[in-house]
Amino acid sequence: MTIPGKESKLSLWRRLWQPFFDLSVYGKFILILSSFLLGFLLVGLYNFYFVNNLKKQLIGISHRFDSPEISQIVNAFDSYLLTGALLVTGVMIILTITSFLCVQALVSLLHDMTARLEALRKSTGDNNDCSPVSEIPIISHDEIGTVAKTVNGLIADIRNVSLFRRTIEADETADEVYKRLAYVFRDRLGLSTFIIWEIRDNGEAITPVYSWPPELEDETCQMSAANTCRAKRTGEVVMSSGYPGICPVFPLADIMTHTCVPMMVGGQVLGVVQFLFPFVNSPEREAYLKRSLHRAQQYLREALPVLHAKQLAENLHQMAIRDTMTGLYNRRFLEGNINPLIARIRRRDSHLAILMCDMDYFKKVNDEHGHEAGDMVLTGIAHILQNCVRSSDLVIRYGGEEFLILLVDCQPDDGVKVAEKIRATVEENQFRFGGIVLRKTISVGISVFPDDTSAFWEAVKFADVALYRAKETGRNRVVRFDSSMWEGPDY
Repeated sequence: MTIPGKESKLSLWRRLWQPFFDLSVYGKFILILSSFLLGFLLVGLYNFYFVNNLKKQLIGISHRFDSPEISQIVNAFDSYLLTGALLVTGVMIILTITSFLCVQALVSLLHDMTARLEALRKSTGDNNDCSPVSEIPIISHDEIGTVAKTVNGLIADIRNVSLFRRTIEADETADEVYKRLAYVFRDRLGLSTFIIWEIRDNGEAITPVYSWPPELEDETCQMSAANTCRAKRTGEVVMSSGYPGICPVFPLADIMTHTCVPMMVGGQVLGVVQFLFPFVNSPEREAYLKRSLHRAQQYLREALPVLHAKQLAENLHQMAIRDTMTGLYNRRFLEGNINPLIARIRRRDSHLAILMCDMDYFKKVNDEHGHEAGDMVLTGIAHILQNCVRSSDLVIRYGGEEFLILLVDCQPDDGVKVAEKIRATVEENQFRFGGIVLRKTISVGISVFPDDTSAFWEAVKFADVALYRAKETGRNRVVRFDSSMWEGPDY
């Protein structure tokens, strides 16, 4: 707390000295040097006046007593005065030149620093804007050299962060950005243990997307909901070093401390970076970790707008290629991604089983129980289909109540086995809606690419033909396509 009277005195003192502080460095130098030289000159004049009076008195004494010794002393006074005047003048000249050169070097360094920082401020994004050439040369190892080193360090940090920003802007996905952040944390900043968490499902879930070391993911926090995380809930940095037990879900509190940094954009928490540290007893190590954490937050600030943009782009892409109700891929995804899959099947000389699935009498569900019941049945069917195939296979909502399944790298007879498994599972399942239990069946038509045809879309047509045959012959059955079912022209 500042005392009012003392503050007013300080303000008066600042006002009195403000004209001096408003001068340039050269102006301050000239004013101080002039004051010093004037004082030096006044002292010299005073001494000269004193010696000259002493000389006059000695001359009077020598005339009165006619002493040769006094006459010699009087004669020596002139040479002493001349020598003293020359010595004082020489010292003043040397002092002036030396002081000017020192001030000139300091001003030159300050101008150099100002020019470098100004160029950095006006940087247009070119890779050369922050190149090592723009560093300030260190010509001394005193305080001025320390200042130059500090400014060079600042320029290097800005250069690295700027390069990082340009690099991640060229990345295609958020996962690539996470990997680059992990590289910076681990290899540049010495933060060797961390987990990057991402907020998903409209802020309801929190999921680890990158951990180092990789096995750390299985040993740390298990959170059922996003708000379990204090950093996500509050939007503030959470540190356990000063508050042990601040995070009740952190299982390693007995052996490590942790710092959780929320990744915020526009007041929204996109994720959390959790840094873990062994207990630190060394002040030097603690200071180093604080500096590293501060720099890590600088990189995070640069990455967050890019991450947010890429997440939005990925969400839009997922909305375009996924069915919003079932979460399955849609026909647009199939049309945009089938060519690489076909090339892979041909390159490996493998097989692709195509299963066209259609609900039996699905329209009756909508007519008798409403569209909500129909949506519930479709969602349940989608879950059954996904559970009956491998993670490498594709389940696609082809349209309406039709689903297309691609069994990748399978044997020719695998399609029938999987289709029969799907049919039996659907038949046994009970779909519950509003106290009503519904039972449904499904029909499946199968073709195999390239066994039945070398054209993929023709193979899809053949699976549809087999499905039509299953419908004709009683529904709730699996039919494998054969050439006798298709007598028309090529697809």
